[in-house]
Amino acid sequence: MSLVSWLDRRMDLASIKRTLLDREVPDRLTWWHTLGSAVLTVFLVQVVTGIVLATFYSPSPEHAYDSIRYIGTQVGSGQLLHGIHHWAASAMVILVLAHMIRVFSMGAYKFPREGNWVLGAGLFVVVLGFSFTGYLLPWDQKAYWATAVGTSIAGTTPVVGSLLLSVLRGGSELGAATLSRFYALHVLLFPALLIGIVLLHLALVIRQGIAPRTKALEDGAPDRTTDVAYPEYYHTAYAETKRGGVRFFPEIIAKDVIVSTIVVVLIVLFALAFGAPLDPPADPTDTAYVPTPEWYFLPLYQLLKMVPGSFESVVAFGVPAALLLMVFALPFYDRGSKRTLRHRPIAMASLTIVLGGSAFLLGAAMREAGPGIPPEVGRPLTSAERAGRALFRSQKCNDCHVVMGEGGDQGPELTEIGLHHSAAWLHSFLEAPSRFRGDTTEMSAFGPPTLSHQEIEELAQYLTSLRGTAGPDVEPQINDTFPDPPVPR
Repeated sequence: MSLVSWLDRRMDLASIKRTLLDREVPDRLTWWHTLGSAVLTVFLVQVVTGIVLATFYSPSPEHAYDSIRYIGTQVGSGQLLHGIHHWAASAMVILVLAHMIRVFSMGAYKFPREGNWVLGAGLFVVVLGFSFTGYLLPWDQKAYWATAVGTSIAGTTPVVGSLLLSVLRGGSELGAATLSRFYALHVLLFPALLIGIVLLHLALVIRQGIAPRTKALEDGAPDRTTDVAYPEYYHTAYAETKRGGVRFFPEIIAKDVIVSTIVVVLIVLFALAFGAPLDPPADPTDTAYVPTPEWYFLPLYQLLKMVPGSFESVVAFGVPAALLLMVFALPFYDRGSKRTLRHRPIAMASLTIVLGGSAFLLGAAMREAGPGIPPEVGRPLTSAERAGRALFRSQKCNDCHVVMGEGGDQGPELTEIGLHHSAAWLHSFLEAPSRFRGDTTEMSAFGPPTLSHQEIEELAQYLTSLRGTAGPDVEPQINDTFPDPPVPR
């Protein structure tokens, strides 16, 4: 007896095959109906790459960044796997959004698919939760500060804001507890929720069938889906769509395989071409860093920048909450039987406003986004240089000195100072400028107690990074002249 026969006797494989593969589906289904299968495929890609990455990842502030670097440099194909995981996250958001827009445009959230729409909306929220929690795991500058902003926005929630902020961060500040909680959410809670939602979603799709073309459910339909005659009309009209239909296997599943393959190939190509971005390690003291969230959070981020400060908390909580409430409740207040989008002017206007507004805010945010590295340096800064840059700004050095065309003109320009002086010379000069220039300098001394020796060294390290437009291969022309030591009396 073959293995298949043995399993069939115990699991009734033939019945499972009839239910899953041999079922009839409506005729004239479009390529847009493949988006759901593409979402499932990308989720499986995330699961596989996530498991591999998790075996090398250490969820602690001391080791998280180094473990990501280790994956990229020491693990075979680690950089590619990390890149696939990164770009698949964006693909998941795009595909779930596109799938929801397709369902909305076809009115496929109406009777009898109200529950499936709610599950789909919940799936979208979980995917965003995946993205938000995974964002912190590399523990680099962008991850740290973007998460700080994101959790602060969550803290604006009325009544429970402070409690929610404390639960997310595990305290008042981002730290080891935050990283552990985000890691647990990302690899335990959200996968379990997503798997449960997907299984329920698929079960309902199999039970209710794939939504047919919109016109097939409009001719002769009662005005509203709440009409007592509508269920009978719907089931009769839906059965008619299957008369010229096809079987799920192989006709429909062939389209699913083609689209899913294209999506996976695109993700791999993006991973090969761009990899996964990684900023310098997180530095909680670098308050000058300007965080920018991932593109799918940029519309809200840009909207908050456009409203007065007194309304930030209202917009930060109110806009997402209102949109989610409208999306989840949609099948329960839109009870009209019309499904074609052009026959639903309010739905068409709402979709245009939401998508157009989001595109406008996304475009504005991307135009305003500065470079990921300091423009006056042209490369990521070390931790000492970042600390020095913060001191440069806090001590208002740019009030007197020009860097890259910005600043005051009372002192010499510093745009290319790193090409002419060493950190040792700059350190000595900052401590006591009068030793070098005598009474001709108006620059104040920054030696203790104004700044500590460590702070002066950090400031000197930052100044040596200023090289104008010179590339990394240009050798500095150092010509330091130190003053004679004072003669002891």
